[in-house]
Amino acid sequence: MEPEGQIYTLNLLERLHEGLRDFGRTKDELYWRINALLRELRNPNLHEVELTTAFQIELWDRYGKHLRMVIAATSSVMIAHAAFDAAVKVGVLLPRYEC
Repeated sequence: MEPEGQIYTLNLLERLHEGLRDFGRTKDELYWRINALLRELRNPNLHEVELTTAFQIELWDRYGKHLRMVIAATSSVMIAHAAFDAAVKVGVLLPRYEC
């Protein structure tokens, strides 16, 4: 193997290692940011969101019996459509509207 080829391969491995290290730091930072926000949501003094007049984008199990997560809850139909379209685009939801 040529020395230039070995150097190139080692350089790729080093860049991969750095990328994985950056990913780990970013993942940890995001975990703590999300955890802090979830702790804030547990505050009993927060204002109530009237969900009966809100639009919810939900992810249910394949049988439609168990709610897995609420992807968005908003009183704006435009934001609800945008959240739904984004969830379909990234493959979280299948396109299906229910009223």
